Amino acid sequence: MSPPDASSGRPRALSPRALLGVLVAAALLAYALAQVPLRDQLRAGPVEGESLLSAKITLDGGRWRGEALAGQVLELELAPGHPEGWAGLRPGDRLELLQPVAGPGRVQGVEAAWIELRPGLQSLLRSSSPWAFPASLLTLAAATLLIATRWWRLLAAAGCETRWGTAFRITWTSLFFNVALPGLSGGDVARAWIAVRGNPARQEAALASVAADRVFGLWAMTLVAAVAVLLGGEAFETLRLPVLGAAGGISFAWFLYAFGPLGRVLGTGVLSRLPMGQRLARLEATGGGLARAVPTVLVALALSVLNHLACALSIWWVARGLGSQLGFVQVLVVSTVANTLSAIPLAPAGLGVGELLFGSLFELAGGSWAIGVASSLAWRLVLVALGLLGGAGALLPGGRELHRAFRDAAASEDPSGPQA
Repeated sequence: MSPPDASSGRPRALSPRALLGVLVAAALLAYALAQVPLRDQLRAGPVEGESLLSAKITLDGGRWRGEALAGQVLELELAPGHPEGWAGLRPGDRLELLQPVAGPGRVQGVEAAWIELRPGLQSLLRSSSPWAFPASLLTLAAATLLIATRWWRLLAAAGCETRWGTAFRITWTSLFFNVALPGLSGGDVARAWIAVRGNPARQEAALASVAADRVFGLWAMTLVAAVAVLLGGEAFETLRLPVLGAAGGISFAWFLYAFGPLGRVLGTGVLSRLPMGQRLARLEATGGGLARAVPTVLVALALSVLNHLACALSIWWVARGLGSQLGFVQVLVVSTVANTLSAIPLAPAGLGVGELLFGSLFELAGGSWAIGVASSLAWRLVLVALGLLGGAGALLPGGRELHRAFRDAAASEDPSGPQA
């Protein structure tokens, strides 16, 4: 459903850019899901990697973890030269597996040198551990506290003193609007709009605090990713150069802006000669002050690092609950690299992009594409749950004004808010 038009109260049609984003998201998500079978698959043969038998199966109760499993054969495909079948299997037969996930085992009591079971999406979700989602939700809630604290410190450094509780409530409630509203306008724009409206005398400073919050978060994510790929072993060797380059590039850009020629050029009045130049100059002045305040930068980066570690732990809980055997450092690489690239505005909230990246990176780390995609989808459900809890902030005392302000911000064409 389209958001209401602020002037007429009628639903507002999606803009061409927002519609394109939705179509891109749908296409990428469809492609990612097409790589993940809905049904369980079994492959077996006399030599590792050489498939004599390939079958689509359904496991009893969707249970795919354990040494002994049972199910039913749905479809069967045999390698050429084995027309009589293998292990006596036929479509419709009951199936018994021993040590089936990967490696040697038995099919119908017949020894197999190599068995690989690829659980389908249905089995992955049905067999997830009951503790995984609550643990992931609590960890993500802790990450929200860190984000709110970072923004609160940046607001104060920009000269927009705000109570921590107010910063937290705005941050928490914006999660709901990230989930509930279509289009590309998201919670950051709404948060910026609220901050600007609450600081009419320092609009540019309030806007700069939100922009700095985003930049420091992205910078810290590349730094965490750089450390993670160095600790993650040979599996991530192909990622080291681009990740280290991104981390080093952003760090060098900060130095050029804060203490080098870039900041001095922008501070000489270049921006003031552009359209809306006075506002841009004031925005740059605040941004430059934040960038040069080294203690503020270090605190923001430290809170950001803790936030990214918490997010990675939240994803690790979900992946572990789905059956992943990847360690925390490996999931940390997946989390930081995938979330960094998902920030590129190809699709709303990175939908579809994230699933492709999670699947590819899980496979690169030695895990399962299917579990990677399922982990991304399941983690989105955790984000939705936290967003819905954030929506409860609009029901608390004074929440109606906050709700209206966020709604107006999402419908506004000018994220900088009203003029002073």
